[in-house]
Amino acid sequence: MIHILMRRIFALIIALGTMAACGSSAKQNSPAANGRMVEIAPTEIADNPIALFGQRWALLTVGTVGNVNTMTISWGSLGELWGKPVVSVYVSSSRYTHEFMERNERFTVAFFSEQHRKALRYLGSHSGRDGDKITASGLTLEFLQSGAPSFVEADMVIEARKIYGAPLDTSGFGDVPQRFYATRRMGVHSMFVGEIERVWLRERSGE
Repeated sequence: MIHILMRRIFALIIALGTMAACGSSAKQNSPAANGRMVEIAPTEIADNPIALFGQRWALLTVGTVGNVNTMTISWGSLGELWGKPVVSVYVSSSRYTHEFMERNERFTVAFFSEQHRKALRYLGSHSGRDGDKITASGLTLEFLQSGAPSFVEADMVIEARKIYGAPLDTSGFGDVPQRFYATRRMGVHSMFVGEIERVWLRERSGE
């Protein structure tokens, strides 16, 4: 009887371990795994970056499982720097996301269709300090294989590894930033540059 009981306990331990492993892997995902997205090279991004950021907006998302934040951005750029394809974003020191950008290595920049504009407005006008705004937005958070957070509903996701981050130097401001900060109550922005590691694009029907 003792041997039978020990075997049952051992089997239960193995089963629980398998369930835990499955739960852990479910938190990570490749957007291509379920046919939602295809991977493209950074040079294959066809959209105009000025329109992407300025008109469509994006979600800058950073953090780890259980400790993640996102914010809507309309400032950003795509290009090449130090021989790398890069995405640059700008975050005010007053924003909660700024803390996450300082202490995390990877982040994503995600773009959405117009149907999700309301969610982006909400995420841009509410702070993660005050509650779970991601759940309240209605978007579905996911973690990619790299560990970077993103959203299932995104049309395009740029995965990036931070290679530079520092506050803008006010001594170099011309008239445009001087006027901007003089009329707004916010901290000076920091510039974060990320090496683009992967780009995911939603497949269109018929393509």
